[in-house]
Amino acid sequence: MQAREKALIKLISVSKSYKQGNCLIPVLNDISAVFEQGISYAISGASGSGKSTLLHIIATLDTPSSGTVGYYANDGKPFDHDLAFVRTHMLGLMFQIPHLIAELSAEENVIIPGLIAGKSYDESIIRARELLGRVGLGDRITHKPSQLSGGQQQRVALARALFNKPKFIIADEPTGSLDPHTGEQIVDLLIACKNEWGMGMIVSSHDQYVTNRMQVSYELIEGKLVRRS
Repeated sequence: MQAREKALIKLISVSKSYKQGNCLIPVLNDISAVFEQGISYAISGASGSGKSTLLHIIATLDTPSSGTVGYYANDGKPFDHDLAFVRTHMLGLMFQIPHLIAELSAEENVIIPGLIAGKSYDESIIRARELLGRVGLGDRITHKPSQLSGGQQQRVALARALFNKPKFIIADEPTGSLDPHTGEQIVDLLIACKNEWGMGMIVSSHDQYVTNRMQVSYELIEGKLVRRS
């Protein structure tokens, strides 16, 4: 039996500039790269180097000024769907701020991607409780965000990102608002989930611990993506 291909994200000559008055400010410059399911990637760089811009483009939240981003499924064929479908079914997103809805419980925050994808409420609640248990919050499912620590809120965000069994986790500075010890716990949990479910993972961070824990390390320098390891 032929082995299944791994899902891929391919960037081809991606550039991004922002208009400021009459000037164009370049941020990303002719970036080409391939990210493979099952591999963890770190993207580091100085503040303002374009890390968040690059991840937002990969996550379909922004568009390049030029170049293309392609999403390929396990059969090697490109996802022939709109970007909302790619975001829902191929990508799980995390950010520095968890962006939890204050009025909802942990499990209610986690089920949102499932409801968007058309799953039933009852089915979604079952999966949310499984995932919250997996990230160490099985006893916090009914807690509101205000009743959770920063690290616990980020665990809820991770459970939400995992809900639709994504091929990739895209995490933009997921430890940026956490103390070093809690940040390391979140990184270790991300890697454990990646290894358990075979996802790819692309993490932007200025944290050396994050960079050291990823399998492949890139750095953004003057708009270019430079491989370090």
